[in-house]
Amino acid sequence: MKLISERAVKYGKVVLLVSTVAALGILMGQKGVIHKRELEQKRLLLYTENEKLTNEIKSLEREVTLLRSDPKTIEKVAKRKLGMARPDETVYIFEQTRSAEKEGSYSDSSLSNRHNIP
Repeated sequence: MKLISERAVKYGKVVLLVSTVAALGILMGQKGVIHKRELEQKRLLLYTENEKLTNEIKSLEREVTLLRSDPKTIEKVAKRKLGMARPDETVYIFEQTRSAEKEGSYSDSSLSNRHNIP
């Protein structure tokens, strides 16, 4: 009787070892390794994108703070984005020609003068 139980335990250990190795092989097979690498690359990409968005948020928060409290910043934005000027200023607008648009330069012949904007 003792001989049969010892054999059963021995075979049980072998079966357990073989099934453990087979399970590891299935979990860590070629597809598992490839999938793990893809997930790591995706995680790195998401982390990088998250850092960029965090920096952009901080920059926008600074800009909002300045726009709410700094008169010089408000004036810069009014001039640049809205085309506004002080009563004693003259604004010159350079229109780009089609060939100049490609090169990124302005044509002297396309100079126009816009009057003061209140």
